[in-house]
Amino acid sequence: MYYSYNKLLSRNALLNFVIGERGVGKTLNAKKFAINDFINNSHQFIYIRRFKTELDTAMSTFFKDLQANGYFEDLALTVKKKKEYYVMELNGEEIGYGIALTTSAILKSTAFPDVKNVIFDEFLINQGSAYHFLKDEVTQFLECIETIGRLRDLRIFLLGNSTTITNPYFAYFGINSLPYNSEFKTYKNGLICVNYIRNYEYRQAKRKSKFGQLIDGTDYGDYAIDNKFLYDDNSFIQKKPAWCKFWCIITIDGFDIGLWRDFKNGFIFLSKDLDPNTPLRFACSVKDH
Repeated sequence: MYYSYNKLLSRNALLNFVIGERGVGKTLNAKKFAINDFINNSHQFIYIRRFKTELDTAMSTFFKDLQANGYFEDLALTVKKKKEYYVMELNGEEIGYGIALTTSAILKSTAFPDVKNVIFDEFLINQGSAYHFLKDEVTQFLECIETIGRLRDLRIFLLGNSTTITNPYFAYFGINSLPYNSEFKTYKNGLICVNYIRNYEYRQAKRKSKFGQLIDGTDYGDYAIDNKFLYDDNSFIQKKPAWCKFWCIITIDGFDIGLWRDFKNGFIFLSKDLDPNTPLRFACSVKDH
C-alpha cells in the first residue's frame, strides 16, 4: 500500500524529485532503501534538511519509525551529534550523515568518499510555515552536492508533499509541468526524473479513515488524499489575446519576461513572448543590472 522506490530507481536519474501525499511512505522508504544499500553495497548516505532546527528534530527520532514498523529490529541503529553534523551508525559502523543546508558550506573541506545516496527531505515548504526558501538556495544545494560527490555519480532524492509546483528548484531546472498522465517525467536527457506519486490503494485507505472522512471533499483533502497541489490554481492565468501591444521587458533573477497591455479589457499580461530588441528593459534587482 505504501510507496516503493523500485520504479524510480530503474530510471537511473541523478536528480530525483519525489512528490506525494503525506503519509504515503516517501521518507520512511527512502531511509529503508539507504540502509539496505549500505548493508548490501557499503554505500553510505547523507540526509539533508534545510535548517538546523529541522535537522535536530528529525535526528532525534530518525530510526524510530523504521523499527516501529518492524525493520532492522535486530540491528543497533544509533545517531551521534558532532559539532556541525550528525553521524548515523549501524552496529557501531558509520552508515550516514545528517546535515543542514544552511551550514553545509562549513563542510567544504570534509570528505564523504563512500556516500552514494543523498536524501533532501521536505524540500517544498508550506505557506505560513516558520521556514522559508534560502536566498540562492539551489546554488547552495548544488554546492553541497559538489562537496559530497566531487566527480562521483550520486543518487539524489528530493522529497516533498504536493504544496506547490512554483518553487526555486523547478524554476532553476526548467521543470514547468508534472507527469499528470503518468507517474514519471524526465528532463535533461534523463538526468532529472520527477515522480508524481499515484498510489490509489493508499488514497482509498486514507479516505476511509476517520480523519480522511473529515477532510474528504475539502481543499486540504484534495492535497492530503489525492496529491493535488495545495496552493496552486489557475486564477489570473489566461491566453494572451492577439490584439495586445508589447510594452517592455522585465528581468527577474536573469529571466526575461515580456509585459503586454490589453487596452480593450484593461489587463496586463506577463509572457515568455517578448521583443528582444526593445530599448525598454527594467531590472528588479541590483544583480540583474
